[in-house]
Order: sequence, then structure tokens, then C-alpha cells
Amino acid sequence: MTVATASPTHAELNAVLDQARRPSPHPAPLTAAQLLGLQHRWTTALSARLDAALEFAHPGEQAHAVATAWRELARDLDTLRRILDRHEASSPALVNALRAEHRMLAITAGLAALDAPIPESIHAGRAFRELIRSGPTEPTPALARAS
Repeated sequence: MTVATASPTHAELNAVLDQARRPSPHPAPLTAAQLLGLQHRWTTALSARLDAALEFAHPGEQAHAVATAWRELARDLDTLRRILDRHEASSPALVNALRAEHRMLAITAGLAALDAPIPESIHAGRAFRELIRSGPTEPTPALARAS
């Protein structure tokens, strides 16, 4: 039998972010529900940024617009991004949530179509996010073929 956990409130997530802004040698552990709430906050903000970026992107420049939007949001929400980055490899809940973000990145960057097999679009989006983090904003030919 599984026990449903309550979703964290907006105030609770704000408190998590406030605490993370203050350096501490022993930060409070976060629950899976809190991490998912923070990921939801990130994904919602990213979706809005991507929508705006694509609205003004010139044809063929979607990948650049997506990369720029992701980087600007990561800069604007640096504490949130830092928390998610710190926990994404160790949290099974975040690993699953990230799949949706990766797919969204691949589709909005033009690396995958809506009807592309989900595992392929997730793979392309994951690779593209790593490119975004490392510097280049255009997909490499190998990445485009992977989608």
C-alpha cells in the first residue's frame, strides 16, 4: 500500500529556496515531494520562457532561442537551478520528472517531432541540455541525427 504525500505549498517551496540562499554547512534534507514541487516550478517557468522565445525566433533559429531561454532562466532562478542540479542524479523522482523536460527541449528546439518515439526525443533533449550547459547553442549534426 502506498501512502500519498501532500504536495508542498507555494510558501513551503519559497521557504526551501530562502533557506538555500543562506549558506549552511548542513542544509536541511529535501523530500521527494519538495523536489518535485521545485521541478514543477522550474518546468512551468521554462515552458513560459520557451513559448516566448519561439514566438520571436526566426525560422531555423529555434535551437538557439531555446538554449538562450534556458540559460537566462537558469541565471534568473539560480538558487532553484542549483538545488535541482544538486539532486537530479540522486533523486528517482527528479529523474522521472526530467524526462518530460528533456522531451520538451528536444521538441521546441526542433530536434524531435511531436510524434517521434518518446525515448528518442528524451535522449535528444538530454543531449541538447548538456550542450546548453556547456556552451554551444546549436545542435551538432550527430545530435540532430540522434533525434
